[in-house]
Amino acid sequence: MFGELTTGTWLILLVDLVAIVIVVMFLKSRIKLKLKEVEARQAHERLMRKRERKEEAHASDHDDAS
Repeated sequence: MFGELTTGTWLILLVDLVAIVIVVMFLKSRIKLKLKEVEARQAHERLMRKRERKEEAHASDHDDAS
C-alpha cells in the first residue's frame, strides 16, 4: 500500500496532516477562550447574587429595627 504512493501523494498526505493539526490547535484555543468567557460570566453572576442577598439582608435588618 505505502510502496505504491508517489512523491506527490506523500506531499498531499503531509499537507493534509499539517492542516489537521492547525485546525485542531485552532479549535482547542477557541474552546479554551469560550470556557474562560463562561467562567467569567458565572463568576460575575455569583457576585451579583451575593450582593443582592447581602442587600436584601441589610434591608430586612433595617425593616426589623423600625
